[in-house]
Amino acid sequence: MSALPPPGPPRDRGGASPETRRLVAFVDASAFYCSCERVFRPDLRDEPVVVLSNNDGCVIARSAEAKALGVPMGAPYFQIRERLAARDVAVFSSNYALYHDLSDRLLRVLERFSPDVERYSIDEAFLGLRADPRDPDEPTRLEALAREIRDAVWRATRIPVRVAIAETKTLAKVGSEFARHAPVPCVCFWRHPDRDDVLGALPVEDVWGVGRRWAKRLALGGTQSAADLAAMDDGDIRRCYNVVLLRTALELRGVSCLPLGEAPPPRRSLVRSRMFGTPLTDPGLIAKAVAMHAAAAARMLRREGLAASAVETFVTTGPHARPVHHGRAMTELPSATNDTLAIVRAARSLVGPALATSRVGSPRYKKAGVMLTGLGPAGQSQGSLFEAPVRERPELMEAMDRIARRFGRAAVVPAAQGTPDELRAVHAGRSPAWGMRRDFLSPRYTTVWDEIPTARLDVIDPARLGAEAEGAGGGLGRP
Repeated sequence: MSALPPPGPPRDRGGASPETRRLVAFVDASAFYCSCERVFRPDLRDEPVVVLSNNDGCVIARSAEAKALGVPMGAPYFQIRERLAARDVAVFSSNYALYHDLSDRLLRVLERFSPDVERYSIDEAFLGLRADPRDPDEPTRLEALAREIRDAVWRATRIPVRVAIAETKTLAKVGSEFARHAPVPCVCFWRHPDRDDVLGALPVEDVWGVGRRWAKRLALGGTQSAADLAAMDDGDIRRCYNVVLLRTALELRGVSCLPLGEAPPPRRSLVRSRMFGTPLTDPGLIAKAVAMHAAAAARMLRREGLAASAVETFVTTGPHARPVHHGRAMTELPSATNDTLAIVRAARSLVGPALATSRVGSPRYKKAGVMLTGLGPAGQSQGSLFEAPVRERPELMEAMDRIARRFGRAAVVPAAQGTPDELRAVHAGRSPAWGMRRDFLSPRYTTVWDEIPTARLDVIDPARLGAEAEGAGGGLGRP
């Protein structure tokens, strides 16, 4: 019988063997919305850029140049319009079709580097990595890998990102903030010589998972920094707070408590709504908006393999409107379904009841939407004994989805949504009254055939091209 190997260090909670250490890379796109707008507008590379919220309401994204000018996050656009114009700040309406497509492309690049990729948000993702703890040069190799990830994302998408590697998700988030100020924003926070100083200087309210309410309580007890939180006694944390904060403290010590790839909880409801470009009183226009949201919700159900048992339609005025009215009406379906026509029909039938509940004047509605509840796996619902089940048309729905993927969502729609021209105007920001106001919408360069950018090919002297590239410091070649 062969001798047993000598005992090694215990396994960590991430499940890595003693010979390898499981680490986490956190990839965060820099000013993502602004960076997306710059992908097809390289003339804005070093110019201040801001992106506005729905209906061009307020600032929701700023480039570094806009931050340097003092443009505040969340500022109402109508209050700073003249100030932005005076500083030549480029202003864009939210172009979510472009942002989501570029986010998907970014994610596909990350999947080249690890089979374990977890999308955390539209501009953030975690990657699972392995490291050899016995190799003293491993941190250097990982930092080189971080730079390789950043360069690959840049070549494929022209989106600059920060990459931080550490033992846990929380430490990787801390490392990302540290990388924000590094000459090249790629850092291996594992065994980093400045790590203790960084944790000691990081205010506890800036730690991922610690909200303002907890931060105030922690400060009263003398816990001011991330290092202070990591040093707290486990029993004190459990006794005075809860297990969530204890996990955060453990993660700051390098103990993984938030593994990658945990399945999200099943969706229980689905809401689709949007503000109107201008307040509405016409029930016909409101019904078209409701039908559009219902169709979009049904499409999401099919994409996630779910079906809904109940439909609710709601309308609301703004909080400062006179009279104020919030109306809603709900109906249960005979059987759970994700059929677009059935859900649109049910949602439209509820518009009248939702509006009719107002008994004070003629409200000017600012928003309408649809909520689907009673969600469950498609094809597994139990029908009613006394009502005929909803007529299912899976072949028709599949055909509609395929056409939408190939030719756009406005190619084939229920007539209740309006004409295809009306819907194209909504999606392009040239909307009728029930669409959003998007006066600064950029083209959907990557998802709509009619808006693909036009490239011009000129014959250029190679010697002149090389001189210009050298003078420009590499042009677009580096992030």
